[in-house]
Amino acid sequence: MVRSVHRWWLDKSAGDIPDRADLDPADLKRLLPNLFIADVEHAPFRIRYRLMGTRAIEATGMDLTGRYLDELLPADLDEPWMDYYHRAYRTRRPLFGACEAPTTSGRRFIYEFGLFPLRKGGATVEQFLAIEDYFDLTSTLIELVEWRARKAAGAPRSA
Repeated sequence: MVRSVHRWWLDKSAGDIPDRADLDPADLKRLLPNLFIADVEHAPFRIRYRLMGTRAIEATGMDLTGRYLDELLPADLDEPWMDYYHRAYRTRRPLFGACEAPTTSGRRFIYEFGLFPLRKGGATVEQFLAIEDYFDLTSTLIELVEWRARKAAGAPRSA
């Protein structure tokens, strides 16, 4: 999934980063459930989720639409999500990675992600297209300790 979005991003980049107007949902139809669109606020740098795919909502157990990333992150965060977004923002290049989350059975669930900067008519990075690939995650959705426990305690965690 991450590679598919990367190919789309490279095809649309035309020597720069793609414009948001280049994003036609039909181009990424099978990936839509795993996609996020996030807005960038520049000063101070903040990320606000504009759209979150249904599969991502199912996997994390929450809808982040309209929420700010920095308001969702706990102090003991394992993944430096704000740093990831800021690096892709500064470099104007996609960023890829993999994350682990513990399950109630004691196993580790691994998923991949990609962050892809977009502009909106100008030269500045104004949005991100992001994807999370949960692979064949099915029965373990309810086993994800970190997200479900934090949600139940009232302190949601971004994925």
